[in-house]
Amino acid sequence: MLTDMYQPAVRAGIGADEYWDLTIREIIVQSEANRQRHLDALKERAVMDHKLSELIAFAMNEPNKMPSVEKMYGFTDEQQSAEPQEELPEWKKDQLEFMKQAERIRNTRNAKEGGE
Repeated sequence: MLTDMYQPAVRAGIGADEYWDLTIREIIVQSEANRQRHLDALKERAVMDHKLSELIAFAMNEPNKMPSVEKMYGFTDEQQSAEPQEELPEWKKDQLEFMKQAERIRNTRNAKEGGE
């Protein structure tokens, strides 16, 4: 049984020399841990790729509104504030943006009505 599991275990990241010193339970735990570590790395890369694509979109479309590196990648802040800042939920940000747009539209309409 241990001989049958040797190749899959080594492929899963368990060292060939340490394989024979492990119990079956330890082999399974180590394989699952290696797999989870690999999945975590993939998720981290996906997030970083997405953030990069957002920055590229800003650079191509609205370079003057491009966020700073510290804002885009929060973990680059060397100094963490003593009290964590409460970030607005996405829906609240959208609501504020829509309110600003509605105000601009209202001002434009008022200017057209008053100017004619």
